[in-house]
Order: sequence, then C-alpha cells, then structure tokens
Amino acid sequence: MHGGAATNVQHACHLSVKHGAQTGCPDQLWGLRLDSNRSAFFGKYRALLLAIGVFFLLTVGVFTVNYVLSVQLANDGARIKDSGAIRGLTQQHAKAVLSLSHEIAAGDPIQTSQAQISESSLALEAALARSIASAQVAQVAAELALLAKFEKFWRPMAEISKSVSSVEQPDLADVQAALIKSNANNVRLMQLADDLTQLMETAAAERAKNLGTIQTLAIGLALTSFLFIVVYTLRSLRRSDRVADLARAETEQIMATVREGLFLIDRNGTVGSQRSKHLETIFPGALPPGADFLQVLASLVSDETLESAREYIGLLFNKRVKVALVKSLNPLQRVEITADEQQGKPAVYLSFDFHPVFGEQEDGVAAVLVSAVDISQQVALERELELAEERSRTGMGLLVSVLENDPGVVAAFLASAEAGLGEINDELRLIKPGPGSYNMLINRIFRIVHATKGEAAALALHTVTRQAHLFEETLGNLRKRLDLRGEDLIGVATGTGELLEELYKVRSIVDRLGAYAGDRMNASPVTEEDIHHTMQRIQKLTLAVAADLGKKVRVETSLAPLDVLPDAFRRLLKEGLPQLVRNAVVHGIESVSERLQSGKKAEGSVRIEVRQAGAGVLELEVTDDGRGIDAGALRRKLVESGRYQEHEVAAMTVREVIATIFQPGMSTADEVNEHAGRGVGLDVLQSLVRETGARIKLISTPSSFTRFILQWSPTA
Repeated sequence: MHGGAATNVQHACHLSVKHGAQTGCPDQLWGLRLDSNRSAFFGKYRALLLAIGVFFLLTVGVFTVNYVLSVQLANDGARIKDSGAIRGLTQQHAKAVLSLSHEIAAGDPIQTSQAQISESSLALEAALARSIASAQVAQVAAELALLAKFEKFWRPMAEISKSVSSVEQPDLADVQAALIKSNANNVRLMQLADDLTQLMETAAAERAKNLGTIQTLAIGLALTSFLFIVVYTLRSLRRSDRVADLARAETEQIMATVREGLFLIDRNGTVGSQRSKHLETIFPGALPPGADFLQVLASLVSDETLESAREYIGLLFNKRVKVALVKSLNPLQRVEITADEQQGKPAVYLSFDFHPVFGEQEDGVAAVLVSAVDISQQVALERELELAEERSRTGMGLLVSVLENDPGVVAAFLASAEAGLGEINDELRLIKPGPGSYNMLINRIFRIVHATKGEAAALALHTVTRQAHLFEETLGNLRKRLDLRGEDLIGVATGTGELLEELYKVRSIVDRLGAYAGDRMNASPVTEEDIHHTMQRIQKLTLAVAADLGKKVRVETSLAPLDVLPDAFRRLLKEGLPQLVRNAVVHGIESVSERLQSGKKAEGSVRIEVRQAGAGVLELEVTDDGRGIDAGALRRKLVESGRYQEHEVAAMTVREVIATIFQPGMSTADEVNEHAGRGVGLDVLQSLVRETGARIKLISTPSSFTRFILQWSPTA
C-alpha cells in the first residue's frame, strides 16, 4: 500500500514536470535530496565533527568558568580590601580617640581629632556594610559570623564615638569612657578583622587554585581534542591524497592507453587541462589547455562546417535537448584535414563525438567531453572497397559492351587502335629534335587518340573512352606550348601506355570469349548486316552524347543497299561518322530552352544517310536541324582565340571563314568536355578524308541546319 502510494507520487511528479505544472513534488524531492546529502555528509565526517564539537564545548566551558571564577575572585578581592580597610579604620579610630583624650587634657584644639573620629567611624560603617552585603550574596557562613561578632563589638564604640565627635566641647569623662571602651574593644576588633581577612584570603586562594586546575584540565582536553582534529585531518588528507593519487594514476594510465583523443570543453568552448595522450598524435597542430576549440577548428574545416559545429555544440549545452536525437546533426562526424603535400603528409580524416557532462546540482550541462578518432584507415578501406566495386562494375560493363557488339567489329577496332598506339610509340622513339618537330608529333598523336576515342565511344567501350579523354587533356596542354622539349614527351609515353592498358583489358575479354566463339572473334569482311550494327552503335553514341549535354535528339538513318563496301569508305564510317555525329550534337543541336525560344521543337534531329551516287560513288551524309554555322560569330571567335588579327578576319570571305573549323585546335565550344572543346574532331575528319581520297562538302544555313557530305569514288 505504501509502496503504491510512493509510486503514484513519483508518477505525479513526472507528469507535473512534463506538462510544466507547478506542484509541491519537486520541492519535496529536493528536500529528500538535501536530507540524503546531509546524512551522507555527517556519516562521512562524524568523528571529525564530534571532535570539533568537543573542542568548541571545552573552549566555551573554559571561558565560562574563567569568567565566573574571575568575577568571584574580583569579589573576593573587594571583600579582602574591605576587611583590610576595616582593620585599618579600626586602628585609625582608636588612635583618633586617644588623640582627643590627650588634647582635652592639655586644653589643645580638638576639632581635628573629632573629625578623624567621625570620618573613621563613617568609613568603617560603610566598609562593614559592604562586607556584610557581599558575604550575604556569597552566602559564606563563617564570614557572616565574623562580621556579626565584629559588628557586636563595634556598635557600642560607634555610639560613644558619636557622642564625643558630635558636640563642640565634650566632657572629659565622656572622652575617658570612650578611650577605655576603645582600648577594651580595639584588640578584639583587630583580631576579628584579621580573622576575616585571613578567611577571605584562604577562600580566594582556594578559588584561584580551583581555577588553575580547571584551566589546566580544560586546556589539556582542548589540546587533546585539537591534536585529535589535527591527526584525524592529516590522516584523512593522507588517505584522500592516496585515493586521489591512485585515481590520478589510473586516470593517467587510461588517458595514456585509450586510442581516442579525449578532452573537455566548457560552455565557452575553452579546452580543459585533462586530455588523452593519443590526442597529440592524431590532432593536427597544437590544442593547449585554455585554447578556444572552435578557433583551432577554424583552420581545419570550412566556414560552413565551423558554423554548424558552433550551433551543434550550443545545442549540447541545453539540458532539455536529447543527445540521441541530435546526434545525427553532428557536422564533425567525418572531417578531412587537408594534406600537407610539401611535407609529404597524406590527408587525415578525424571523427569527433560529443558527450554532455552534467554537474552535481541541477545547473544543466557543466562541460562536453569530446572524443576524436582517426578514421583515415577506415576511409581508405572504404575507398578501396569503392574502387574494387567500381573495377568490378567496370569489368562487367566492359564485358557487356563487348558482348553487345559484333565480335569482328570489336576485334577490328582493337587491331586498328593498337596499331595506332604502336605507331605513336615508334614515333616517340625515332623523333629527332628540331624546330616544331615535337609540336607536329603532338598534333598527329592527338588525331590518333581522338579517332580512337570516337570509335571506342561508338562501341560503348567507356573505359577506353575515358582513358583516351584523359590522354587528350595531357596532349591538349602540350599543344598550347611552343617550347616543347624531349622530357615533355614522357607524359605522352605514359598516356600511351595507360591507353594501351585499357585496350589490353578489352583484348583479354575478347581473347577469352574467342576461346568459346572460335573464328567469329576474328576480323572478317564487313557485310550489310554489319553496317546496320554500326548504325545502331552510332545511334546509341548520339543519344548518349545528347544525354550528357542535357539535350534531346532524334536520330534517323537511311541505308541504301550496298553490294561492295570498300576499305576506304569503311574507314569513313568507322572513324569519320563518330566525329560527325558528335559535332552535330555538340555544336549543331541547341539546348531545349534555346530551341523553344527560336520556335523549334524541343527535340532536335540528326539524320544519317549512306547512299550510292553513281557508278561506284558512295556518300555519307550527316544533317542536323540545329543552329547552323554563323559566319559572324565565327569571325569573332577567330579574333578572340588569337589565331587571327581583326583586319585579317575582316578580309576573309565567308567560305574562308567557315573553312577554319577544320583547322587543328579550332573549336567554337565555350568549355572543354569529353565530347568537344579541343578543336580536333573536324581536324581528324579532314585528315581521314585526305588519307582515304574522299571529298567533303559542307552546307549550312544559320539557325536552320548543317549538312556534312563525305563522298568517295574509286577513281579519286
């Protein structure tokens, strides 16, 4: 029953906190927490607190006893003084009575003696009254008895003294009676006064002795208590020091062993003094105690990441925020530290994790524990895995590409491409230094590589296409230089080897398939069916280029029946057609928005036609309905490229201006990409036309169409 009640109270308290209601539960729980803390405190320091209490009580007791006994000793001193005064005044009174008797007998003046009798009598009466009052307060029976006897003997003398001191001329008989009475009682009064003084001095001495004894005992107990406190405190401190030293040693062992960089930051982002040893090995640069963590981090990450980290750490100091809910917002889960290439240091990847540290009181998060882990090896493994997956996908894609093409066509491409690269290697070995010889060689190599890239793209051999494109970048940089030297050809040899390596990969697949396919993998005469396959590959290439450039294209083909396909025209189809369709898509067909603005359909059109134009004459025509060739825009391009001066371009005819598109390195593209921008496509086409003995015709209307016609005849 009681347990259930307690549970209900706690549940009610949780509900009140959740809904923000003001109830008495938090105060009650706080009171229980204080009681628990107080009990733990008193239990831990009970002996010390008792010793302090005893020391305090002894100190208070000593001061109290000292005060009481000091008051009593002061009173005793006053009473002793009064008793001494009584004795002296008694003697003074007797002397004054004797003097009065002699003066009267001699007839001398008596006023002085009367005054002395009166003054001593009055002073003795006052001292006696004080002694009686003090003795009554002290309730000392012996003292009161002596005072009573003294008063008994003094009273008659006081009366006689008054009678002789109050009249102007007392009788001699009265004076003689007073003298006799004084002589008779003075000895007794002196004795009583001495006894009273001795009694009070004895009592005072006893009190002083008791005070000394009590003080000695109290001081001894106080010293004992103090020594206990000192010894207990020292032992506690030594025990605490041993515990602290042990904890410190364990902490240092942990900090030296843990394989994470651990440190604390406060609300201001200040780094604490405690950190793990591993932090020095993984954290780039210095992170001393007292440093601003975010300021140090600013030199390692981007401004955007730094601002996100600042906001995230601020969230962690909000005690209402659940760490598990915001953990995914951590912007420092993977931080790349830029590699120092000058010192040969590789890039480092760190992962920072943050854990709030709550204080003992309900004051929220006191600090944040930061753990930094070097995940460079993990990142490297991930990248290796990605590369392995990419190689696997590439190998599978390459296999699929080979299988999708006619084996004989692939074999013929490999033979042609390997022969072209072999020719490059031969020329690299045999070239002789001379004015422009290196530049001429680079241009020839560029045409060979570009033709290889075009054929590979038509066959969807993407790995070969990408490697050829990378090789073109190397060659393109060399083409811009006029001061080429022999060592500059090292990169050409390397690029040739890398492209050959990609071709060998295709060759290995073809050879393995050849083990199963037999003679079908060998090059064979091209049939009409092969031409259809070639057109299908060209269609795929056209659509792929358009997709890469974000354009829409429709491809149309027209093939006339062919009885014989000469090798020269076969080369035009294999090497020239990819260049023409690339040129049509890249330079001819406009973007969708541009076509719509000019009133055209969003989808462009590329038409490919192979036909017979007479006795043995064959024609390959590629037409696009794009922007055509604008002679004015081409003139501006020639001037901007620096190829011609403005007056030279102005003197050129339209035919001459358009003919410049076949010059090496001339391109109207705004940027270089895998498909255009290097000015080599039409250069390759023109070289191919010369080598095969063909002719090329170009017909174009701005904003309407462009048509290329390659014509070959056996008599050419």
